[in-house]
Formats: sequence, C-alpha cells, structure tokens
Amino acid sequence: MKKIYFSALALLLSASVFAQVCVRDSSLLNNDTLFVSPRPYTANYQVYALAPACINEPYTQSVTIKVPSTYDIGGGAVIPLTSASIATSGAIAGLPSGITYACDPPNCVFNANTLGCIVVYGTPNNPNQAPDTTNLVITASISALGTSFPVTFPGQIAPGNYFFVLAQAGACIVGTDDLSGQIFSVKNVPNPFSDVTNINIVSKVTGEFNFEVFNMLGQNLRRQSITLIEGENQVRFEAGNLANGTYFYVISNADGKIARPMVIAR
Repeated sequence: MKKIYFSALALLLSASVFAQVCVRDSSLLNNDTLFVSPRPYTANYQVYALAPACINEPYTQSVTIKVPSTYDIGGGAVIPLTSASIATSGAIAGLPSGITYACDPPNCVFNANTLGCIVVYGTPNNPNQAPDTTNLVITASISALGTSFPVTFPGQIAPGNYFFVLAQAGACIVGTDDLSGQIFSVKNVPNPFSDVTNINIVSKVTGEFNFEVFNMLGQNLRRQSITLIEGENQVRFEAGNLANGTYFYVISNADGKIARPMVIAR
C-alpha cells in the first residue's frame, strides 16, 4: 500500500508541475542581440517587463532563454557551446515565499541552438513581504569543451536586471478576462520616471476605456476616461504630488482589464 501511495503522490506532484505551461517567445530566434525574454531592465530599456504579483493571488511568468552555439570567454576567444542549465530548485534568488519555478525541459538543461523555458509560478503567501520590489538573479552554468562555466543572468549573458514587483492582496487589479483581444501592447516610457511618463498603447479596436492608477495597497489614486483608436495611442501621465514608489496603472472596459507597474523615482 505504501508503494502505491507514494507512486500516486509522485504522479500528483508531477502533474502539478507540468500543469504550469511554459510559453516560449519564438521571436528570439530572429533576434541576434537578445538571448532572454522578457527583456531585462536596462538604461536603454527602462521597462519592468515581468508581470507583477500580489499576495494570495495565483501568479505565472514564462522566461525564454535562447542558447547560442558559441560562447565568448573573453580576449577574443570563442568556443563552441554544448548546453546551458540551471538547478531544478534554488537557482533563482529573490523569489518571494510561495513562488517557485519549473523548466521545459524538466531537467533544466537547455541544449545549444534551442529555446529553453522557465516558468515562475505559485501564490505569494507572506503579507509581510509586500509591498516590495526585488531583483531576481538566476544562477546557471554553461557547458563547452567538456567544462562547465558558472554564469548569472540577467548579468553576464544579458546585462540588466529583472525587477519582481510584489504588492498587497487586490492591488494587481487583474480581471477575469483580460483585454489581449482588444489591446496588443501597453508600456510606459520612461519607467521609472520622475515627473512625466508616456503610456504607449497599441490598440486593435476603437473605443472608450477607463484609465486608473492604484498604489500597492490597492487604493485608487487617479481615474479618467480615455478614447483609444485602432493603432498607436499615447496617454501622458503626470506624477504630480505622488510619492516615490511603485504604482499600477489599469486600462479597462466592460470586457476586462490590463494592469502594468510603473515606478516614480526622483
């Protein structure tokens, strides 16, 4: 009976992990300069690209890794690359309590000339950790010529930072139905910003929407109606007397909502 029980438990745990679908970003295949998606935050790309998380709310975020065929070890020396890998647990520093990760393939070994995938998932469960913004660091190793080299990313492979925004329960303001069918992309530039940021919205439809700003406690600070046209749109947002910190802006209509983080830093 014990053997049957443990076999069933192992099957249940395995099913739980693989229920987290890791979605690869195939656009990396046509990009010679990017090796990680979402892109890390850099001085030239000031975007918090990872989805925000909220206490007691399910979370998932896929990270795609493009493993090249060669690796530059410095001094002009380039060697053929066999694979890149991370440990199946404990390789990502900065994750809040309740959040873990899994890989596709499950052994977290990504062969050269392939797209590996890491899905970060779970439910943050410690309210004392929020609100906060942490810097995620993934420790990996690459194999070449029968030798392994330790690396970190973002960092050595993809310079920049992965900022993980954790908010109080209810602050993410994500509807049951999102607006991905009506809005193609939303981002604000610059982010962080001191006084003014422009929110760039590429819409698939023309219509009326609500634009709202919330703090990390879920309090509504700003609200206005906006009209979006099909194609590119821009909404100017002025920080005014808002304090430094992380906020969420929400674009919504009767069909759903899209939320994005923004940071005021003077």
